[in-house]
Amino acid sequence: MAVSMIQEYAIQLIMDAGVNAGEAIQLNKYISDLRTSLPRARLLIDRAEWGRLKSSDLATLLSKLKDTTYDAEDLLRAFDDQLARQKIEDEGRGRAGRIFSSSLNIFKVWISGSSERLTEAKENLSKVMDEVERVVALMGLDVPGAQQLMPETSPVLTGPVFGRDEERDVAIEKLGVTIGREEVRDLLIQQMGVPLVAGARGGESALGNERAAQGSAKRLKGESSRGAELTATSNLSVLPIVGIGGVGKTTLAQYIFNDARVEEHFSLMLWVCVSDIFDNKRITKEILESIPRDGNQPFNSLGSLGALQKELKKRLQGQKFLLVLDDVWEITKMKWENLCAPLWHGHDGSMVLVTTRFQKVVDLVGTFKSIIPLEGLPTTVFREFFSKCAFGEEHPGSYPQLQDIGHKIADRLCGSPLAAKTLGRLLNMELTVERWRTILNSELWQLPHEENEILPALQLTYLYLPDYLKRCFAVCSMFPKDYSFERDELVRFWVAQGLVKAKENMRLEDVGLAYLDDLRSRFLFQNDPKSPEQDKYVMHDLIHDMAQSVSVDECFLMQGLSCQNRRRMPPHTIRCMSVEVDNEALSRMGGVDHLNKLNSLRFGMGLKVEDSWFKQLPNILFLSLKGCKLEMLPESICELNSLRYLDISNTAIKELPHKLWSLYTLQFLDARCSGLTTINQGVTKLVNLRWLKVRRGLDKLSGIGKLSSLQTLYKFTVGKRDGRKIGELNGMNQLSDILHIRYLSSVQSEEEAAEARLVDKQYLKHLKLDWRHRDRDFMLRSREKMSRVLEGLHPPSSIESLTVVKFGGDNFPPSWLKQENLPALKTLSLQYCDGIKQLVLHGVGNEVENLRTTADATPSDSTSDNSVQQASQQQQRKCMSSL
Repeated sequence: MAVSMIQEYAIQLIMDAGVNAGEAIQLNKYISDLRTSLPRARLLIDRAEWGRLKSSDLATLLSKLKDTTYDAEDLLRAFDDQLARQKIEDEGRGRAGRIFSSSLNIFKVWISGSSERLTEAKENLSKVMDEVERVVALMGLDVPGAQQLMPETSPVLTGPVFGRDEERDVAIEKLGVTIGREEVRDLLIQQMGVPLVAGARGGESALGNERAAQGSAKRLKGESSRGAELTATSNLSVLPIVGIGGVGKTTLAQYIFNDARVEEHFSLMLWVCVSDIFDNKRITKEILESIPRDGNQPFNSLGSLGALQKELKKRLQGQKFLLVLDDVWEITKMKWENLCAPLWHGHDGSMVLVTTRFQKVVDLVGTFKSIIPLEGLPTTVFREFFSKCAFGEEHPGSYPQLQDIGHKIADRLCGSPLAAKTLGRLLNMELTVERWRTILNSELWQLPHEENEILPALQLTYLYLPDYLKRCFAVCSMFPKDYSFERDELVRFWVAQGLVKAKENMRLEDVGLAYLDDLRSRFLFQNDPKSPEQDKYVMHDLIHDMAQSVSVDECFLMQGLSCQNRRRMPPHTIRCMSVEVDNEALSRMGGVDHLNKLNSLRFGMGLKVEDSWFKQLPNILFLSLKGCKLEMLPESICELNSLRYLDISNTAIKELPHKLWSLYTLQFLDARCSGLTTINQGVTKLVNLRWLKVRRGLDKLSGIGKLSSLQTLYKFTVGKRDGRKIGELNGMNQLSDILHIRYLSSVQSEEEAAEARLVDKQYLKHLKLDWRHRDRDFMLRSREKMSRVLEGLHPPSSIESLTVVKFGGDNFPPSWLKQENLPALKTLSLQYCDGIKQLVLHGVGNEVENLRTTADATPSDSTSDNSVQQASQQQQRKCMSSL
């Protein structure tokens, strides 16, 4: 069987390292076999996680399986990285040069004993997989699609409801039910001479809903009664209640369902617990079983979904019903429309109340924008509720010390009723200061728990994640609570760790953004309330606790050196770690063992990092030194051959080590707000670089075109010598957002301008074409050439704003400035374009939102790119009149 070109290269590289042909082929086979085992291992991890809470033995085996799987991934990554490194260094070399290259010497070290390592990794993985498969089979989790069904709910309240009266009344009004105004309404209708027609219940007026829609109902919090408004024209509306697990969605639905005003308003009250499997046939049958009927014909005799729906349609006609669909998980549009088909035949004003923990469900089922977003209970109410859960029949006043501790515990639970019940049960077992302080000083995920309590309830959201999202979510537990994730920063973090799967015709970053949006729709990330105008997100504290519980052996957050933390130092399986201790504690701690498996390491702001940490990180992919007290990087960082992401932002580092440019795997380098003012020419060796942020200097590097994966090049200064010409932009088609091309006066012809292939850069949104030149006579000498150069600078169709600076050509607009070529164009800005006396834009004028021209002035190089001089009113009127 023929081997691929990559395999051939790998075999040749292995032979160059001193291994004979037979052994090289065998070694390559070991690598292929190990690579083939990984998908099965990941699938088994996904299966085993369903039973981790039920069996401590399975939990232990699962941790071992993850560790051996990650070991195999690290081993294969090391091989792939060295292979890529060798290919980069081999370019332009002869065979003799390749044999004596430094990267091959490193590879020889890797090859030494690699057969034993690969064989051991494969055997270990196979052994653990066999053990896990045996336990998984015994627990019935080995069937594809095996589900852990959620507990069934009913409309029966099991106790008093605390602190939800306002949410209940808002929801009731949105259901079209008037609040406390029925008698006044009916009297008014009678006085108007409109007869009351017996409705479904209690002599309801035929015009009642319409009157409610016109304002007779009580308004809460300044909102209109959308439910009442819709019932005048539609016979079915949907009201979703949405929030994280354990916040009390089902309890609120029960509270609404059992309200006397609601029971009076609707002729039929129906409740179905949908849970994790949206089965139309089962749901339809349960709705039917909730409707009183004559005769004893069981619905089991109606075998098909069609027959059930036909029967339901008949029974709903003329009935105004409230249907509660509790705990709806992910569904499809087709399934939802199929379920609703018979429901449309109910009486006007019929409503469906849906509870869910997923925004996607809300977007699918909602027929109007009003929803009930449910959050935690207010602090005062929650403390009272928590006190009742914790003290039970005991009087809290008899335990003043416990009350203070209890308030501190309650404040950590974010108002979650289920969390209050969980912790309250544990506290009530032993009303002693020692017991309560132990729980206060423990993380929620470290406490014992039973089924149907807060962590298992939250973990269901995690378990139903696709496998590619589980690790993306779990690794975020290495960050402290309340950490504000920048949208793009979080995605780059995932990409650097190889957690984002490539999709055809999509950049990894765009796939990662889709991942983030999916996690947000499940409320695993929420908008940061401290930065409402920015794309920043936080984890709810309870969600963070849940993330820690599912990644306990993989992620470690070092937040102090208390006795408790010393007992739980990083296990040898740890892959991701944040260090959040202070400098004194860090110096007393000394070295930390077991860092050799770390893929991600992050230091907190203001820490003094010791060189010794970096000498034991052979598998590190993500390293954040953001805000650390560093003036230079240790040379040992240059030995981190798998490093993908290096963050030195907000540090005093002024210069990077020369050998850093040999880290060919580096994809992201963040030096924002650092002391680094210039970038070394060696950066062009980092051909895998995707994202680079430095203060200045990048636009003037020679050979920048080698960085074909780079997405951030806000400025490009055109030069006349090789390596600085505009053709360097030719293959840089990943450039995103903004591109400012300066000194286009150095471009000599339309053909040379076309070499930039701007039209291929479909991720650009804002383009600035700048002819500014220090030679004041340049404009007079080069009008015709400037027009030809502009013709060659055809922008991509994605451009939303186009700025032209110091253009003095005699032909404007260029032929490509048409609506069909630039459909997204919203803003056209002409700055210092004194040569343009009249502007006619064929097929563009009606689409461009803003045309800005500026006075004839010659900007200096120090002029801000965003500054605009005082407008020339005469020129502006002339240009605008031609649109």
